[in-house]
Amino acid sequence: MRKVLHERVIFETTDRVATITLDRSDRLNAFDAAMYLGVNEALELYRDDKDLWVAIIQARGEKAFSAGADVKALDENAKNGLNRGLGELSLDTSMVTSKPIIAAVQGHCVGEGVNLILACDLVFADESAVFMISEPKIGTNAIDIPIKLGKKIGYSKAFAFLTPGDGKNAQWCKEAGLVETVTSAGTVQAEALAFAQRIAIEAGPLAIQSQKETLWRSVFEDESIAREVGIERRTAMRLTKDYAEGRNAFLEKRKPHFLGE
Repeated sequence: MRKVLHERVIFETTDRVATITLDRSDRLNAFDAAMYLGVNEALELYRDDKDLWVAIIQARGEKAFSAGADVKALDENAKNGLNRGLGELSLDTSMVTSKPIIAAVQGHCVGEGVNLILACDLVFADESAVFMISEPKIGTNAIDIPIKLGKKIGYSKAFAFLTPGDGKNAQWCKEAGLVETVTSAGTVQAEALAFAQRIAIEAGPLAIQSQKETLWRSVFEDESIAREVGIERRTAMRLTKDYAEGRNAFLEKRKPHFLGE
């Protein structure tokens, strides 16, 4: 399946994997109102399709994953007396889905691009990737990014990333804990897809989703709530076909065939 959403985002599916592609390379995949709508709609399509188990967020073009918010659009709004943002990501304030989301980053990843990958579960980065928060250099401040960044990589590393706003290369981000895997030039999307396929083939989707929700809630909400959710999910999961299949496959020394049921 292939859909173009708001002329900004391509949503494609292959087997159990969804690929969400930012498709505005002529503007370095900068976020305008339509880009926000497209990404949010793509995430909803992924969330609601029970046959999709893993998603990758990537971008067209070699120069940038995303140059951040579209400054020209912001300037146009300001001229018209509209001093507000262009939109917001549903991932800013919500987990959206307990299914895993992998970011595949090449080129520059700036501002809202960083905000997007911070909402993903794993980040694969091309060795050419450069990550940067440019808001302070244009006289404003990021909000969601410092909150999520501090929880993911700790206060000191987050402060160093944010201040004064210089670009950080993929290796720095890997050592800081923001990036999981640095790939050779031009291979990041293929490497992310290969890992997504491994998740879809090797792991029970209900188990992965339960673990993600427990982890996410423990980090971004409350540990006691996370534990309650984890227990509730595990109790329900033990009644599923996948749990029975996992046990039988282990005992029979074969690879399991999960159905997500």
